[in-house]
Amino acid sequence: MSNPKTTRIYAFDALRGLAACSVVIGHLFIVMRGQADAVYDRVFEWTRIAGQTPLHVLWQGHAAVVLFFVLSGFVLYLLLASAKLSMPAYVAKRVTRLYVPYLAAIVLGALGAHAVNGDTLAGFNHWINKFWSWPVSLASIGGHLFVLGQFNADRYDFTIWTLVHEMRISLVFPLIFIMVQRMRWWAALMPFVIASVTMVVLRQPAVRESLDIAAFAAHGGLTAYVLTVHYLLAFAIGASLARYRDRLLTAYRRLPGRSRGLLGVLTFMLYVYGGQALQITGLATMMPYDWPMMAAAVLLLITAAAEPAFRRSLEAPLPQYLGRISYSLYLFHPIVLLAMLHGLAGVLPLGWLLVLTAIAILVVSDLAYRTIERPAVELSRIAAERVGRLAGSRHARLGRRA
Repeated sequence: MSNPKTTRIYAFDALRGLAACSVVIGHLFIVMRGQADAVYDRVFEWTRIAGQTPLHVLWQGHAAVVLFFVLSGFVLYLLLASAKLSMPAYVAKRVTRLYVPYLAAIVLGALGAHAVNGDTLAGFNHWINKFWSWPVSLASIGGHLFVLGQFNADRYDFTIWTLVHEMRISLVFPLIFIMVQRMRWWAALMPFVIASVTMVVLRQPAVRESLDIAAFAAHGGLTAYVLTVHYLLAFAIGASLARYRDRLLTAYRRLPGRSRGLLGVLTFMLYVYGGQALQITGLATMMPYDWPMMAAAVLLLITAAAEPAFRRSLEAPLPQYLGRISYSLYLFHPIVLLAMLHGLAGVLPLGWLLVLTAIAILVVSDLAYRTIERPAVELSRIAAERVGRLAGSRHARLGRRA
């Protein structure tokens, strides 16, 4: 795995797919909260209680988001380390890869919101009813198109807030790459640790009330710039993992079996319970809860790459398939969920409706992967090649003039 030009750890693809499934399962469970039919409300209460057990790993959606960010840092570091792409070509490739499916999701979500026209779902909770409840406007479309400003990411597709941070950070990732490549690991990570801690402090209510400079941190919801700065740390951690992967995997393989088992338990505990454990600190935002999950993501990736039995299970056909469609699964499932509920709620019992919704999510995700995501990958390759050629010819012209 030492050659960045050919390295691909297929187990990581499967982890991404399983993580996306946990997000979907969590959202399906939340739909049942507060239902008039006591059966569904009891099921939700069961999931809330089960959330204190190891079963919570099946729908621990926020830990999955943190894992996505760390994985992105890992992949982007290897992409730049391959030395095949200039910085302009990298930007063209990354933006095209992310933006085309993102744009398709925004268009479909806006059409759904327009069709619903603010109608709410009778008997359903506030969480699901807040989506598609605002009129479609040019201002909101503009915010989504340019991912600038701190806009309401719940209007059309309630998962795109993570894509907003992903695209913003992808544009500045070359700076992270240079720092991780040229500095010691602790020196490269320290500025991002400080930045994350600073954002957490600025988001605390007491600090916001006492410092005018922190007023900006009180706004923005899930697309707030403070969150973008905070998640730079996850990308930097992923990049550092990519740089030192051979050393870390070798160290893991040298551990005795008992130590590997204990490390696996620690990984699981941090992933499932790390955020809950930090609640005892009294910090009032979700950002500090991400820190143990970032550590869990690193340990999970190392284990997936270096533990033979775990790696083989992740390389099985079903996890690999879920990995292939993971981006589409994550991006398009809210649109399918909202469309099914607005179209069939009251027509079918909720239990059957959720089962059909889960099936529809898989079908639509597969279709979106084939018709939108896979062409976007090819388009990103073409965009990188053309931008690379343009940048190369411009550099040559400047050289001749000099």
